[in-house]
Amino acid sequence: MYRRPSRLIIPQYSRPPYISLIAAAELLGEGNRAIAAQVVDLAVRKVISIGRPTGKRKRSGFTITVTGDAQKEGPDEQAVLAALFDNHLPAVGRSMQVSPGRNRGLGVVLQQPHRVATARLVTANLAREKSLLVKIFQPWRKQPVVPTERAYPIVDHLWGMRDYIALAEKDRFAMLQSPEGAERTRLGELDVLKLYEKLLPFAVLFGLEKQWMSELDLRMRDLSPDVLGTIGTVTDVVYVAATAAELIGNVAEIADILSAADALEGVGAIFGGIAGFIFDLAN
Repeated sequence: MYRRPSRLIIPQYSRPPYISLIAAAELLGEGNRAIAAQVVDLAVRKVISIGRPTGKRKRSGFTITVTGDAQKEGPDEQAVLAALFDNHLPAVGRSMQVSPGRNRGLGVVLQQPHRVATARLVTANLAREKSLLVKIFQPWRKQPVVPTERAYPIVDHLWGMRDYIALAEKDRFAMLQSPEGAERTRLGELDVLKLYEKLLPFAVLFGLEKQWMSELDLRMRDLSPDVLGTIGTVTDVVYVAATAAELIGNVAEIADILSAADALEGVGAIFGGIAGFIFDLAN
């Protein structure tokens, strides 16, 4: 991850205006977690579900099933979905397997959508490609781009999200309930659970997913009888509880699998970087 900016950073509890998790990862210099965070983001937003194959032993991998309309997603998200499903945008109901032994294969498959997403940052003047000298004399620096000044507000917002996730719970609540930080002055238990779940992809991006999943788990266990009694009649409660329970058991492992894939065959792993993809996007 790139060094924390010296600018004033304000804790944030909502994502910045549209930016994919891949783009966010590259702006932060955390590209080896880009795909993992993006896949978890798709799961949290109900585009896919992540589960273990029925009857399989632990560490046997996961089944990714399409549960939402992929056509409504942004270009980066669509590219990842297409890469996972044989280069075709998948319909609802399609499934595929992700297993620990396929790290190399996954890295190859996901290399192109990762590079194209990075190229989009360059064409939007949110990032610039590193110099050839850096690539030659510091080849261990995998990140192919650095953010431009135009991207600073996004970068600062992302760092603010990291600060919020890393705060102790009492400090997070104080921030939420302050005049500057709150959209509402009273947060119910379900509101907090939904908020925490939406931030899970960013916790993966920052490497804080295990801490954050513990918070989600505790939140689920602490739901009041009144809220628990509504399960089965309130769609949001059913979804949040079921998805949080599913992700809590799976996120850390699938993040490890996908992060390993990115590290092996990431966007900066092949000499030549993203110049070709930038040309293709510009024409």
